[in-house]
Amino acid sequence: MKSQFSLSVIIPLFNEVEILERNLRVIVEFLDRHFSDYEVLIVESGSTDGSADLCDILAARMKSVRIIHEGGRNGIGSATRLGFQHAAKDLAWRYAIDLPCPLEAVLEALPLLSTHQCVLSYRASDDRGAYRKFQSLIYNQLTKMILGVKVRHVNSAFKIFHTDVIQKMPLRSNTSSIDAEMVFWTARQKLTWVEIPVRVTDRTGGRSSLTIGEPFAVIRDLVRFRRAGQAHAQLPLNG
Repeated sequence: MKSQFSLSVIIPLFNEVEILERNLRVIVEFLDRHFSDYEVLIVESGSTDGSADLCDILAARMKSVRIIHEGGRNGIGSATRLGFQHAAKDLAWRYAIDLPCPLEAVLEALPLLSTHQCVLSYRASDDRGAYRKFQSLIYNQLTKMILGVKVRHVNSAFKIFHTDVIQKMPLRSNTSSIDAEMVFWTARQKLTWVEIPVRVTDRTGGRSSLTIGEPFAVIRDLVRFRRAGQAHAQLPLNG
């Protein structure tokens, strides 16, 4: 039986020509099997390797795929926000073209979304290298300390929201700290949420587009989120 929910899948994309077509077909075939109504929104951010042209070709072949050309590389947070803004279905789920976690995770989340406004995740297992795991551990602990959020893994990639909820969040981050910002406002607005275990896998094709300055931008963003929370401390909460 296909889901009663319709689904917008947002895919930020920069320079992924090597894996784009193959993995997009995997995603679309999965969605075809499990959803009667869905869209794939690829937010292409000024790619220089041919990905932009390939996106247009694939969208012309696949009726469920829409392309948003951001026009420049403004960061994964910027692309994520733009995708959420254009989402038109019941649920909004950001995913990555390198298939960072099993697509089946969304099937586990769907029943929970009948009673919760969003489903977050924590890492059930992690196939990434030791250095990536160490980076993640430090970032996760630092973020929870600065923002005061009580989740297992702030930066676990799997997060799915009711679209009207995520579109009302005052998201501003342009960097990978967008994940922390989503968790921050989930807690700040007292949304109903639950965490599920999701297996994380390292990419097997293409390459990461994170820049060397990303960690510094992320720390700056975390401090800004905390200040935003303090500024909103006297405002009424949702939920």
